Amino acid sequence: MDKKDNDDEGEKKMLNETSLKNLENSEYRLEIFKKYSALEKPAWKRVDYKYEEPAEYKDFNNTTLRNDKQKGLEVKDIKNSLEDLKRLESENEYGLGEFFKLQNFAFYNEGKFVKVNRKTDVKEPVYITYTTNKENNFLVDYNVIEVEDFSKVTIILTYTSGDEEEAYRNGVIRVFAGQNSEVNLVKIQTLNTNSSNFESSKIETLGQGKVTYSSIELGAKINGISHKTYLLEDSAETYILPGYLADADRKLDLEYSVVFKGRRTIGEIHGKGAVKDTATKVFRGNMYFERGASKSEGREGEFAILLDKNVRVHAIPTLFCKEDDVIGEHYASIGKVDEAQLFYLMSRGLSEGRAKKLIVESSFRPIFENINDEAIRNHLLEELESRI
Repeated sequence: MDKKDNDDEGEKKMLNETSLKNLENSEYRLEIFKKYSALEKPAWKRVDYKYEEPAEYKDFNNTTLRNDKQKGLEVKDIKNSLEDLKRLESENEYGLGEFFKLQNFAFYNEGKFVKVNRKTDVKEPVYITYTTNKENNFLVDYNVIEVEDFSKVTIILTYTSGDEEEAYRNGVIRVFAGQNSEVNLVKIQTLNTNSSNFESSKIETLGQGKVTYSSIELGAKINGISHKTYLLEDSAETYILPGYLADADRKLDLEYSVVFKGRRTIGEIHGKGAVKDTATKVFRGNMYFERGASKSEGREGEFAILLDKNVRVHAIPTLFCKEDDVIGEHYASIGKVDEAQLFYLMSRGLSEGRAKKLIVESSFRPIFENINDEAIRNHLLEELESRI
């Protein structure tokens, strides 16, 4: 086969408009693809990674739901929710950039729209689980959660692998939290370490709404994560709890931001993680105090444990302030396992390896305790223990 044949075959296999023509909402997809195809592929300099496009579009048929039939709750496929998406559009930007968002909008093959009606207390957590495997190794998911005023819900989104087949994921998660609502969103990512994982997420919270977001990244070889929360009205609150493990030669680029717009709002980001072997990790935490956000309070930071000397880590906490009457705090703590803690545990008969595992696990517990499901907590602790 000569070079031209090779080029033609590669052209056919890459994501292209031909694969969109027979899909639902094809006109919408093709219009988006025109913009997407003109964009340059991204690269992450700090983690030394240049993006590689997946070989081809494939359907995804391995999603499970649990507790999705409850009073005041509606869960439907995203492909049947275009009118809802248009209704919930806003100018508040977010995500990894236009390339990944347009790829998602053009090639999405799964996703759910979750709506909680006004004054509804959803008693049982809603579980949405995406499992990759050999037949389902291309996942472009778009998930939207709308929680109306005075409502309460817990949603657990899980991304995991059923085998060791290399998988590709590009996901979007959007949350709209109404006035006086309470949302507990837990995202757990334990894809196998042959996979690539890219995610863009946004939370918009109205007056006196409260959202807690636990973002747990334990899997995938390549991770590019960008999250932004907007506190749009007075007394809105958000608590973002990222947890990550970077081991082997994995690369993680993580960004979490809060934008303060209303008065007396509260936004906090508290990251916990561990880095070992020759892994590379970047953690960005951003606080944006907009004009009019007086009396607001923002706190953000990261506590990272380094388990080996050859890791590469970057912690970048930043504050951007256009309002005088606010409180903004940031911190970054990066270092080896605490020697005093290690000595104490080893003096009680534990091996050095077991003592280090306990110290790392204890740093994750504040995040795991936000998950009101003992089986999931135990599974995550087991995952940590097997990898540390």
